[in-house]
Amino acid sequence: MYSNTAAVFRADLTGALVEQASAWETNLIGTKVAPVINVEAKTGLYPVFNLAAGNLLRNEVKARAPYTAFPRGTRAFDQDTYATQEYGYEEAVDDTIAKDMSRFFAAEQLSAKLAMRKVSLAHEVRVATALFNTTNFGSATNSDTAYTIANIATFDVGLDVEKALDRLRADGESTNDAVAVMSTNVFTRIKASTKLQNRLRGIGVSNDTILNVSEQAVAEALGLKAVYVGRAYYDASNEGQAYSSSAIWNNTYVWVGNVGSAGNVMNMFGGGALFTLNWGQYGPPLAVETYRDEKITSDIVRSKQHVTEKVVNTNAGDLIATQYS
Repeated sequence: MYSNTAAVFRADLTGALVEQASAWETNLIGTKVAPVINVEAKTGLYPVFNLAAGNLLRNEVKARAPYTAFPRGTRAFDQDTYATQEYGYEEAVDDTIAKDMSRFFAAEQLSAKLAMRKVSLAHEVRVATALFNTTNFGSATNSDTAYTIANIATFDVGLDVEKALDRLRADGESTNDAVAVMSTNVFTRIKASTKLQNRLRGIGVSNDTILNVSEQAVAEALGLKAVYVGRAYYDASNEGQAYSSSAIWNNTYVWVGNVGSAGNVMNMFGGGALFTLNWGQYGPPLAVETYRDEKITSDIVRSKQHVTEKVVNTNAGDLIATQYS
């Protein structure tokens, strides 16, 4: 792992966020929909088995007569590239502040949490931008009926999802473990829709709890492995201006597709559309380190990561345009 004599990796502070996570961090879904894959090099190539060049789904099996050869083919692969990038944020903890505030909280731990939150927020924004992106996953297909309040009794998210699953299968993808990703506003709207409520009753959800159902209950009603709801907001204002609340995940799309599993590079070939590639030789996907800045008599708490959010299979995702308003 990368080391710097002036900065000390702090595993204790890295773990503090997990132990003391506030409700805001629980709203993040970035590493769920873009699982972390550790790569050995900062930049590199990896093989891609596309449908055409890889000869993956062509029907070439034929009857064989005695003493003749079986049909034989070749398999080729393309190559794609990735390049990780370092991201980070620092907080200064002045000695006087640390001593004064020690009556109430550990200033270093609080700074570590806030610094990691900044880095996690930035990662969530990048994942949302990559996933809700027609350049990556092709033109979005409009929902049969717009997801508006006026259409609450008639729009059918279940039918729209089933059509998206059909499109994935037509592109050669398995949909046994498909998931959906949507904003919190879209999730709230579809729970109130008559068509989804009927599906929820079909899996045994009672009328009294139908608007409080979990993501997993909705996933079951839609025939999906999971539904991931992006609930995080951030401050979109410039420094020094009033807080401007902005949703990280927009209401424009519902993404339906396959999410892979975290691990090493081999996991990328097990299915999945989007991964967070972390340069493992440099450090963990989210790290905290500290160093001393004597000029300002402060300890500096730094959170950082060296990653890229990489779409490895454009066929593994499909966008539904919700026409939300």
